[in-house]
Amino acid sequence: MSRRVTRDGIGTLQIHFAFERRLVEVVKTLPARRWNPEQKAWWVPEAHVVAVVDRLHPEGFGFCEATLRLYRERGGALALDEARATPARAVEPLRFEAPRDRDTRPSPAAAASDLTVSQLNGQVRAAIEAAFPASIWLVGEVCGYNRAAHRSTVGFELVERDAQGKAIAEIKATLFERARDEIERRLAAAGNPFRLEDEIQVRVRGRVELYVPWGSYRFLIEDLDVGYTLGEAARRREEIRRRLAEEGLLDRNRSLPFPALPLRVGLVTSLGSDAYNDVLSTFKESGFAFRVVAHGVRVQGRQTEPSVLNALDWFRAHAAELDVLLICRGGGSRTDLAWLDSEPIARAVATFPLPVVVGIGHERDISALDFVGWREKTPTAAAASLVQRVSDARDAVESSLRRILDQGQRILRTASSDLTRRAARVPRAASLLVARRAGQLKEAVRQLRQGARRDLDAASHHVDEMASLLGPRSSRRLALESERVASRERRLRLLDPRRVVERGYAILRTEAGAVLTDAARAPRGTTLTAELKRGVLRLRSDGSEGK
Repeated sequence: MSRRVTRDGIGTLQIHFAFERRLVEVVKTLPARRWNPEQKAWWVPEAHVVAVVDRLHPEGFGFCEATLRLYRERGGALALDEARATPARAVEPLRFEAPRDRDTRPSPAAAASDLTVSQLNGQVRAAIEAAFPASIWLVGEVCGYNRAAHRSTVGFELVERDAQGKAIAEIKATLFERARDEIERRLAAAGNPFRLEDEIQVRVRGRVELYVPWGSYRFLIEDLDVGYTLGEAARRREEIRRRLAEEGLLDRNRSLPFPALPLRVGLVTSLGSDAYNDVLSTFKESGFAFRVVAHGVRVQGRQTEPSVLNALDWFRAHAAELDVLLICRGGGSRTDLAWLDSEPIARAVATFPLPVVVGIGHERDISALDFVGWREKTPTAAAASLVQRVSDARDAVESSLRRILDQGQRILRTASSDLTRRAARVPRAASLLVARRAGQLKEAVRQLRQGARRDLDAASHHVDEMASLLGPRSSRRLALESERVASRERRLRLLDPRRVVERGYAILRTEAGAVLTDAARAPRGTTLTAELKRGVLRLRSDGSEGK
């Protein structure tokens, strides 16, 4: 099949050629091109005829007369040989009537020194090719690759940024399918340390080219320096480690005492990610009462640093409610993980008031946070380390309890054995004590008898002496007392009222038995009794007489 371009007369240029990968890549650089599987041809709107002819003429394509005529009308700069024109396909062109108000006056003649736009762009392209005749190496950050990654030919930008991350220059870059396949093959052979995507720093080799129809120049990528991207990430990570070491921050967080029961856990990770689910599953399967407070962050891209710092600030304000902090991110390419190689994040971890356990990537991956935190191989391993610490604490408590119980049992056994020995000695000791006390009691009885006999003899002798003295003394005393009693009896007899009654007087008493001494107490009608020497009279008062 020959290489030819024909104009179908309905606004489309059709490109025909035998399949060749290189030519396909060339055609894919044309604007608005699309593949027609029915006619097995590439279609390009005829408005881009200049770009089609300029791009395909060097590749040996022939053009129909209608295409060449349109090319010249649109200001094509190449002087094409009419003999190379190919007959147009037998397609009846659509005819359009020119508008009546169209200005058909001829344009003023151009000066010989004037350039058309395409001529200017062509000369600029020649100048660029002269300045960069061979491929060059270019360093920049990939931008806009992800949105076009689904295409076979990817267009994106390479950006240069200042120290603050602000873009200061950029250039458009194009990666054709064949070059892309080769780069991806080399990455796979290196173990896929990273993937080509936005926001990674790369060193690429390619050619500088100006696309005449658009008047813009671009960088056609041919190769990628895999070692540069990895080396740049490692260099930045090592620089962070060096600075923190100079300030004595590397071991600051690791020198904090680790809680024996780290059950209150702060988790910094992407919510809903594999790392998040792995950590929670590990805690749940342990059976321990972990309480997890998770703060979602970005773990890839330019928002990684501010989002992680925001999470660390929040947990720093709530440090009293936690025992330990986990920073986790699942596996990925090295460039994915490199977003956590941030000096501000590393400083925040180093100065955090609680132990920070870091589980980023896989076992082979190294992060700047591993230098300052308690490093574990993976998010699951980070969670498992806390589970192990709690398990060790539980085992220590159980071991202490077993030792206490064993010691208590030994003490009880010793006390029981001692008590048994003492109990065995009790009967014999009691017998000896009873025998000793019985002997003491007999001796006391003997002494009591002897003492009582002496005391009784002495008391009897004293009684005899007192009795001998008591007879005369008591006789005199009794006589004296008898005389005193007789004297008192005589005086009492003289004072007895009955003695007065015997002389003719009477004792008046009320019915209550009280002696009546006042006539006023016996008004008229009062019943009285009068005690005489012999007998008692009952009287009734007629009242008292005044004096």
